[in-house]
Amino acid sequence: MASSRRAATAKVAHRGAPALAVRAEPHDESLLHRLLFFSDAVFAIVLTLLVLELRPPEAHGPEALRAALAGMGGHFVAFAMTFTVIGIFWAAHMNTLRALRRFDWPTALVNLVFLFPICLLPFVTGLMAEARFEALAWTIYSWVLIAASAANVALVLTLWRGKGRLTGGASPGLALYRVSRAAAPGLAFGAGLGALALGRLDLARFCWLLIPALFLASRLLLAPKRPA
Repeated sequence: MASSRRAATAKVAHRGAPALAVRAEPHDESLLHRLLFFSDAVFAIVLTLLVLELRPPEAHGPEALRAALAGMGGHFVAFAMTFTVIGIFWAAHMNTLRALRRFDWPTALVNLVFLFPICLLPFVTGLMAEARFEALAWTIYSWVLIAASAANVALVLTLWRGKGRLTGGASPGLALYRVSRAAAPGLAFGAGLGALALGRLDLARFCWLLIPALFLASRLLLAPKRPA
């Protein structure tokens, strides 16, 4: 009887060992922290490079300085717009990765893909400001943001794959809600490209204002109901 109990106990321990090893990977927590810190550092550097595009004008005297600053109006508008968009992406990224319970290599690799277009934003912002928001520069800027949004969708899908096994479980409704929010910037700038194709550059330049409207629609239509 005792020997059979010991055999049963050993069998259970043997069955449970691999699952325990997956849950308690010794370097998981360290790698997860490195993933989060690295991503935040990239966003911080991107914002730093963005503000460096605002170079002080070379002007002598108050009148010349006022004229030079007025001539930089497009640069300030481009900076404010891109700063807002980067802030939206950073908040969405933080909200996505905070659900990650343990480190996952596919998620880390897709995260790198997501950061690639984010790193291009200071360049395309400067390009757009120098070109005074003309059609080609705006098209390039829009495609970079569409790429960032598509990569963010891929990140959400990678993180929430397998019924949320990396996040402690997730309903299909929650995954759809997060995907819709990740897709919002891409949809907004896609609409801007549509307006540009119709010759309405004036409307295309304000397409980024659709992002909060799409967020609101996503919340009203797709947000999971909280228990009463």
